[in-house]
Amino acid sequence: MKRHLSTIVASALAVSALTLLGTGLAASADWRGYTPLVTRNYSVSGSFSSISVTDYYADVKLRVSRDGSVSVTTRDTEDVTHTVTVTNGTLTISRPEPNLGQRIFHDDDDDPTVIVYLPAGDYGALTVNTTSGDVESSGQLNFASANLTTTSGDIEIAGSVTQSLVCNSTSGDVDISSPAAGAVQVNTTSGDVELTGASIQSLSALTVSGDVDLERTVASGAMEVSTTSGSIELERSDAASLTLSTTSGDVEGSLLTGKAFSASSISGRVSVPASTAGAGACNISTTSGSIRLTVRP
Repeated sequence: MKRHLSTIVASALAVSALTLLGTGLAASADWRGYTPLVTRNYSVSGSFSSISVTDYYADVKLRVSRDGSVSVTTRDTEDVTHTVTVTNGTLTISRPEPNLGQRIFHDDDDDPTVIVYLPAGDYGALTVNTTSGDVESSGQLNFASANLTTTSGDIEIAGSVTQSLVCNSTSGDVDISSPAAGAVQVNTTSGDVELTGASIQSLSALTVSGDVDLERTVASGAMEVSTTSGSIELERSDAASLTLSTTSGDVEGSLLTGKAFSASSISGRVSVPASTAGAGACNISTTSGSIRLTVRP
């Protein structure tokens, strides 16, 4: 009889503990403002060549559709409905502006997302604006121009951009693997910049504390790279002329052709090849970093 009573008491205590735990978790979730995300699918009608996406929290992904159709899929809170329209040849996707002070919490593996499914091929202008989301575009999607802006998200673009390619990010990284691009302009604060296997018209890359890494990237025109505390690295990359500057970072790597070198560092070591007569200029400057460049045709 005593054992039975103790079992009842133990069970009651267990139920109470679970109830308190559940209440505590619910209160915690409610305190965090956790909001589950739901999936919505939007069909697209009408012809277009350009694409414009405006969001606040979502990752924006442009992917190739398997069946050659055009559609938009979103993951967001239940009360949010995106606007998807085709007007004057532009597919426009936008999210309502969040209420003042609204903050969305979600599972780390379930970020708000906007996915645009497109047939592989060539398109006009691509414009993406998001605050905390990443921006990604497939290598099978090519654009006449692209202007991509995010605050804390990363930018990855793999398709060709025949005219201007502009990437702006504050703390996110920028990764460009376009096989061909026109004038490329990249601005970041603490994010790294990486160009891989790109044949471009020109490059202007500006970052404060991020590194700049150029691998097998060639510009037919000028290449200008500037960073404050980040390093600059070139691997078998080149341009008609180069201006590379950093304050505390190193500059190192290899070019494909000889240059008229001008290199200076206040406290770091400097090692560059002898200048080639009649070659384009390669001006390199750093304050406390080292400079080490070679020519590898």
